[in-house]
Amino acid sequence: MWLYLLKRLVLAITIIVIAVTLLFLMIRAVPGDPAAVLLGPRATPEMKAQLHEQMGLDKPFVAQIATFFGGLLHGDLGFDVFSQRPVAEIVFEQLPYTIELILVSILWAVVIAVPLGCYSAIRRNSVIDQVTGVLSVATIAIPSFVMAVYALLIFAVTLRWLPAVGAGNGFWDGLTYLILPAFAIGIGWVGYISRLVRASMLEILGENHIRMARSFGISEWRIVARYALPP
Repeated sequence: MWLYLLKRLVLAITIIVIAVTLLFLMIRAVPGDPAAVLLGPRATPEMKAQLHEQMGLDKPFVAQIATFFGGLLHGDLGFDVFSQRPVAEIVFEQLPYTIELILVSILWAVVIAVPLGCYSAIRRNSVIDQVTGVLSVATIAIPSFVMAVYALLIFAVTLRWLPAVGAGNGFWDGLTYLILPAFAIGIGWVGYISRLVRASMLEILGENHIRMARSFGISEWRIVARYALPP
């Protein structure tokens, strides 16, 4: 288990290094000056030079990326240009809301997707299974930010049932503000998890111990709950 976790950790670090390096390359490949974009068309050459020095844009590419990874090892993500605050401070300030949103999104997705996947596996090729398959592929294909925009337009702007922005005050009020973003993020996971559960269940339902349980007259849902779903 520890070897598996170590491999996953090394893989995650490798992906982060490659992604950051590619991002640096893309920024340098895009025509134009980042300082001019940030400061606007009225920026003077002195202001641009000062921002270049502040952001390290006057250094070679290797020095820039080495500086970034060096700071990353010490927990230094740099400073935000607009607020002049450490990026790490801004990230950790918003981290509780992010974790809360992730947990709620995955929780409601699992609660819906697991029974849906089990039912699709038991009633294979039924109408509900086919409809679920189409909807699952559709929800996986639609990006969460597109789903979020339409959810805002329908439930917050048009119907005015839910708030559009904010975090709320207190537990229950906060849950109200979490509904729309959690829906936008979790809807894709419903499709993904339900398809994953269905595929795994179909494989397990063909095992010998499942056939043995059926031969003893055990109900299908009890077989699923006790012998098929846990693995």
